[in-house]
Amino acid sequence: MSFSSIFIPGIDRYCDRWCDRCAFTSRCRHYHIEQHLSSKAAPGELDIFNAEFWMQMQLELSAAVHRINLQAEAHPFSPDDAPLSLHRSAREHPCSLNALEYAGLLDQWKSSDRIWPLLPEEAGEIIRQYHYFLYPKLVRAIEVALTSSAGSTVGEVAEGTAKTVLIAIDRSLGAWGLVYRAYPRYEDDVLPLLLHLDRLRKSVEALFPAARAFCRPGLDE
Repeated sequence: MSFSSIFIPGIDRYCDRWCDRCAFTSRCRHYHIEQHLSSKAAPGELDIFNAEFWMQMQLELSAAVHRINLQAEAHPFSPDDAPLSLHRSAREHPCSLNALEYAGLLDQWKSSDRIWPLLPEEAGEIIRQYHYFLYPKLVRAIEVALTSSAGSTVGEVAEGTAKTVLIAIDRSLGAWGLVYRAYPRYEDDVLPLLLHLDRLRKSVEALFPAARAFCRPGLDE
C-alpha cells in the first residue's frame, strides 16, 4: 500500500482547521502538506492523544446539557425554525445573529473588570478556538442552503457545514460546563453563556434537521 493511499479524500472539507487537536492528522493530506512533521510528534501519536481529549470533553458536554435541562423551566425557549426562504440574507438570519451575539458576549466577558481565576487549560483552548468560528461558518452554511435545492450536492455541503458548526457548539458547551464545575461561585456569569449556546444549538438543529446525520468523510465513518 502506498503512503498516499492512507489519506481519506475530502476529510478536510468539513473540519474546523484545528489540526493540533485533530484525531485524524495521520489520514489528512492537507495536514501533511502544510505541517513540517519533522518538528512535531508523529501524527499517529497526536491522533491517539486527541481522541482521548475529545472523549473526555464529550463527558463534559453531557454534564453541561444536564445542567441546562435543569434550567429549562426557568428559561423557556422555542428555536427559530422558520424556513430559510423567508430570509434573504444569511448574515441577518436569527441563527447567524445569535452566533454573532455569542462572540459579543464572550468579548464582554473577556474585557470585563471582573477578576477571574485561570480557566482550566483544556476549556480555555476550546473556548478560544471557537470564539469567532461559529458566526462565519454558520453564515456559510445558510448562504449555501439558500442557493441549493433539496437533495442536491450543494444541499449536502450546507448540511455538512452545519454539522461542523454543531460540533463546535457541542465542544464549547462542554468547555463552559467544565468552567462552571470548576468555579461554581461564578454561576451567574457562566450560566448565561451556557444557555445562549444551548439555544443556538437547538436553533441550528431545527434549521438543518439532517445535519447531525450527515456523514463527514473519515471523521464520522
